[in-house]
Amino acid sequence: MYLALTLIVLLLMGMPIYIAMGLTTLIFMYIDPGMDPTLLVKTMYAGADQYPLIAVTGFILVGNLFEKAGITQEVVALARAFMGRSKSGLAVITILSCAIFAAVSGSGPATVATIGGLMIPAMLRAGYPANYAGAVAASGGALGVLIPPSNPFLMYGIIARESIAALFMAGVLPGIIMATALSLCAKFTTRRFNLVGDTDDGETGDVPVKNARFILRAFWNAKLAVTAMTLLLGGIYAGFFTPIEAAEVTAFYTIFVGLVITRTMTLRDIWDALVRTMIMSGTLLILVAIATSFGRLITLYELPDAIGAAFGSLTDSPEVLLMCIAGLLLFTGVWAETFSMIVVLTPVFLPVVAKLGIDPIQFGVIFVVCCEIGFLTPPFGCNLFVAVKMTGQPVEKIFKAVLPFIFTYILVLLLLIYVPAISLFLPKLLYG
Repeated sequence: MYLALTLIVLLLMGMPIYIAMGLTTLIFMYIDPGMDPTLLVKTMYAGADQYPLIAVTGFILVGNLFEKAGITQEVVALARAFMGRSKSGLAVITILSCAIFAAVSGSGPATVATIGGLMIPAMLRAGYPANYAGAVAASGGALGVLIPPSNPFLMYGIIARESIAALFMAGVLPGIIMATALSLCAKFTTRRFNLVGDTDDGETGDVPVKNARFILRAFWNAKLAVTAMTLLLGGIYAGFFTPIEAAEVTAFYTIFVGLVITRTMTLRDIWDALVRTMIMSGTLLILVAIATSFGRLITLYELPDAIGAAFGSLTDSPEVLLMCIAGLLLFTGVWAETFSMIVVLTPVFLPVVAKLGIDPIQFGVIFVVCCEIGFLTPPFGCNLFVAVKMTGQPVEKIFKAVLPFIFTYILVLLLLIYVPAISLFLPKLLYG
């Protein structure tokens, strides 16, 4: 109890979460005569000295480079090829473009910024209200943390010591279902704005008949983006690359495309991407190191056992337990950043769900979906604030427009809780 109160007080004082966790850990390791204060340093070093963390840096770099290589336009063009040119399809095109781009970036805010930068102006020209255009981009961008590769899946796999490749594969079917559900939500919500007819660029009507030749041409026109996704995901799933190697190969491919093929990238762009990657990677490294110490502290105080006993007294149903934990994660996501949630709460809840026989892979998918919803809920919803910056609309207006999409996310979350096979089918098929 005192540990939780200390952490909450430090957070309310305005301290960053990594400082609050570090001070809490140091205080209790120092005042408890049964603990060695040097344990803080030892566990921090152990937390930072994890080889898979290199993959996180690699995927962050790929996302930053991909934005500069001029391939994003191909992603949008591929989505538009299958959705037509009508105004009512622009919202769906945005969702699908975000889903495709997510298969390379692994980041929600990066997906919003990149795809939104192309599609929000198009939606505004087509007559979409600015707050709704921002809501569509923010909602689609949240797919960036579910569709592999996913930085939150990487972090969860590191903390939970689960296979990164299995987690990536577990996100495929939920990602497809979520993208489909969001597309249907966008299709229905655009009707209230009477967004029908032709786009303002003179391209009208539906797409041509989608025969094999049409499909092959669409993918050929997007060959640079398709090749990047094939290198990144195909290399991992086929066993040619580890996640670290796949990120490095894709980074070099993206640089080659940007400098030699599209010629939209400069050496300055590469430098800026490296700087942004180092800043974010350094932040995550500190967070993981301190969170590892904090996780060790709460384990020594048997906090996961106490939480498990509390939840166990409420129910012995795995589905009800997951719903309770998901509700707590959704509430936490309103206030906390995704990586902080994963590194702090995974050690707390993983033993709890394991006692009821819930697969850690399924729990990881549910955890990441809750994080997706957190991207869309103020005051900490980073996707919302990216959309605010791009549209100039107040956050409350964009949040009001994003509510139907949040409801859609929650419906799919419930489906994933009650049908574990959606998350586990592909990992069990490929990895046993």
